[in-house]
Amino acid sequence: MKTLWNRAVLAFLLFNLLAGVLFVGGALLVSFMRSFGTTPAQLGMVLGLGWVASALGSLTGGALTDHIGPRRTVLLTAAVVAIALLGKALSRHWLQAGGCHLLGMGAQAALFPAAVVLLKAAVGEEVGSSMGFLNTAFSLVAIPGAMLTGWVVQRYGWSALFLAKFATYLLALPLLVLLLPKGAGQIDEQGEAAGAWWEVLRHPPLLLVCVSVFVVTVGGYVHAYYPYFVQERFAADVRRLALFDSLYNGVWMLSNWPAGVAADRVGRGRVAMAGYGMSAVAWLFFPFASSLPRIYLLYSLYCLGNSLGFYASVFAADVAPERLRGRAVGLFDAAMYAGSALGDGAGGVLWQHWGARLSFTLAGGAHLVGAALLALSDRGKGNGRNNHPQGPPCRC
Repeated sequence: MKTLWNRAVLAFLLFNLLAGVLFVGGALLVSFMRSFGTTPAQLGMVLGLGWVASALGSLTGGALTDHIGPRRTVLLTAAVVAIALLGKALSRHWLQAGGCHLLGMGAQAALFPAAVVLLKAAVGEEVGSSMGFLNTAFSLVAIPGAMLTGWVVQRYGWSALFLAKFATYLLALPLLVLLLPKGAGQIDEQGEAAGAWWEVLRHPPLLLVCVSVFVVTVGGYVHAYYPYFVQERFAADVRRLALFDSLYNGVWMLSNWPAGVAADRVGRGRVAMAGYGMSAVAWLFFPFASSLPRIYLLYSLYCLGNSLGFYASVFAADVAPERLRGRAVGLFDAAMYAGSALGDGAGGVLWQHWGARLSFTLAGGAHLVGAALLALSDRGKGNGRNNHPQGPPCRC
C-alpha cells in the first residue's frame, strides 16, 4: 500500500482523475463526428484509421521511451493530446475533427508504454497493484464523468466541452512536471538505430506475448457483434443492452486492482493467462445460454477475464531487457491494435455468413490459444517477477 504514495503513482492518479472528469467514450465520439454531418462511410474511415494511428503511436511511444526516457515521453505525449483536444474545439469541418481525433489517438497510444515503464521503474515489482489502483480510480470518475459530458454538450455544445478538456490537460501538465520522478527508467543512447528493434524482435518470450494478444484480439471481434445475438435470441431492448456496459465498467472497477495485487505476487503472465482462460469459457458457452440472466453471468465472466488479461501488457515489459521495455510495450500494443483492426474488419463478414455460433467458437478458441502462448512465454522467461537482474529498480 505504501507504493500508492509514490510520486509517480500520485502523478498518474491526478492525471487520470482530471482526464476522467469529462469522459468521451465511443458513443459520444460518434455523436461528435456526426455533428459535422459526417456520413457513415466517412465515419468508418476515421474510426478505421484510428486503429492505424494507435498502432503507429504505440511503436513511436515505445521507441521514444527507450531513447529520451519515459518521463519526457509522458510529458510530450500528454502535451500532444492537449493540442488535439484544442483542435477538436476549434474544428469546423469533419476532416479537421477527424485529423485531431487521429492525432489524439496516436498520442494516447504513445503515452501508455512510457507510463508502464515509468511506473515499473518507480515502484518495482508492485507495478501491477499500482496500475490496478489507477484503473479503478479512473473508472470511479469516468462513469459519472460520461454523464457530466452529456450534460455539458447538451447545454453548451461540443466546442465548450473540448475547451474544458483542454483546460484539464493544461492543469495536469504542470502537476506531471512537478511529480513525475526524474531519471526513472534506463535510456538507450542508440535507440534510434534499427538494431534496437531487431534486438526486441529476437526475444522469443516477448514475441509469444505479442502473438498471443494479436490472436486474442482478432478472435475477440465478437465483443462488437454479440448485441446482435442478444437482441435476436432474447428480444432485448436498449435498456437491457445498456446493462452490459454497466457490467463491464462495474466488473473492471471491482476486479482490476485486486488482480494487479495478485499479479505482483504470482506473476503477471499467470494472471493474464487465467484471464484469457475465463474469457474463453465465457464465449464458448455464450450461444448455449438459455436465459438473459445467464448471458449476463457469462458476460461478467468475460469482463473479469478481460480485466485480468490487461496485465499481459505489463508482462511484455517483464520479459524484455530493461533498456528496451518501452519498445516491448509499444510492440505489444501495436499487435493488439492490429489484431483489433483485422478482427473488427473481417468479423462482420464471418458473423453475417457463418452465424453467431461459429464466431463465439472462434473467440473461445482464440483466447485458449492466447493462454497457451502466454504459458509458453511464461515458461521461457519465468513468471514475470525479477526476471532482469541488471540492478535494483529506481524507487522514488
